[in-house]
Amino acid sequence: MKRYQGNILLIELLIVILFFSLSQVLMVRVFASAHQKSQDSGMLRHALLACENVAEQLSVSEEPDTVLLRLGFNGQDGQYLYCHEKGFDVYVTCQRQDQPGGELLSSTITAQKDDDVILTLPVSFYVQKEGTV
Repeated sequence: MKRYQGNILLIELLIVILFFSLSQVLMVRVFASAHQKSQDSGMLRHALLACENVAEQLSVSEEPDTVLLRLGFNGQDGQYLYCHEKGFDVYVTCQRQDQPGGELLSSTITAQKDDDVILTLPVSFYVQKEGTV
């Protein structure tokens, strides 16, 4: 009889070890997923701050090309790129449209990681012509 009880104890011990091993695997996966989501949200926050900074600078300037070059962007003819150290790149596309009373300066600021677009911000600025009301 004692031998029979020893086998049951061993089986129970193996089941408990198996249960804890499986729960450990699941918890590691959950924590790895949470860590990845935390990194992604941090990158999104940094991208949003960088794009907002550029948008604020562009929204008050009549010369977006000069502003972008001063901020460290590379490019010309309305297409600009800034490689950011946080794992994403910032692209700016500028356009000028003549209007009857002035000029509409519009820009699109895009943050990308590899080929995935993280976010896009539009910016517009209207410059009135001299002598128009």
